[in-house]
Amino acid sequence: MRLFLRFLLLLLPLQISAQTRMVFTPQWTAQSQFAGYYVALEKGFYKGAGLDVEIVHPSASSPAVNRIKDGSSDIVSMQLLNAMSEVSNGLELVNLMQTSQHSGLQIISKDKNIRTFADLRGKRVGIWKAGYGELAKMPNFDMNLGIEWVPFIQNINLFISGAIDATLAMSYGEALKIKAAGFDDVSVISFAGTVYDFPDDGLYATRSYYEKNKESVDAFIEASRRGWEWARENVDEAVDIVLKYTKKENIATSYIMQKWMLEEILKLQCPDGCDTPTFKLDKKDFQRLDSVALEKGILRRSVGYEEMKGGPR
Repeated sequence: MRLFLRFLLLLLPLQISAQTRMVFTPQWTAQSQFAGYYVALEKGFYKGAGLDVEIVHPSASSPAVNRIKDGSSDIVSMQLLNAMSEVSNGLELVNLMQTSQHSGLQIISKDKNIRTFADLRGKRVGIWKAGYGELAKMPNFDMNLGIEWVPFIQNINLFISGAIDATLAMSYGEALKIKAAGFDDVSVISFAGTVYDFPDDGLYATRSYYEKNKESVDAFIEASRRGWEWARENVDEAVDIVLKYTKKENIATSYIMQKWMLEEILKLQCPDGCDTPTFKLDKKDFQRLDSVALEKGILRRSVGYEEMKGGPR
């Protein structure tokens, strides 16, 4: 018996060292937009896959894309168009997992006469100061609407004050804040279901990191998938897990707000007509976005699907 116990003790350090360390950075602060990853960590899915994962949220001085460039993060979440733009500028990124199959982008107005993109002609529209609004500018480009873009910093103050005619919003972000502020009777123009509906959030790594650590990265992808599937089946408990991270990061929020967000995020994960998310990047959607973004000067060059292909397909 003693010899057997000694044998187990000798194995313990080997088991610990077998855990591959990874740093994952979401593109924003702690919120339900990243619930599946928090669940995978808290429920031991990453650990069970042989991974020692640390989730490090970005900061103003260290955004997710900078962290993957300098190697301080191994895997990050990004919006597809932003990732493609980085690739067109020379950063070799691969798409590992596509969590959002539809765009959550919306344009919201208190003016009920604004019901279509064409109704925005000559209007003042709020846009994120930090960027991420290139997709929103596409209708303006196509229809020559003459929209005046008014920058704002992640809040809805301009909308509430009436300083703008409409504002950009994400269905799982600013749209919920507008609703919480008491504006229920608003006009909403959703990009989902239009020609401007493109996949949104996904996971990315540099090609060099992926090729050197393919087995571990594939394990991360599978554990993350399990995290999202668990969150879909256990929404209330998943929100409780999210709130542990928002509290840790000192994010002012509420259970109701985070539940709203998670429910909206889950809607974007499933392509039309599916029962279970595939978490795969559709080639036709990718090529359509590449063509449109190149035409409008958002991309410096065409980006190939195979060029960004990574992870199990």
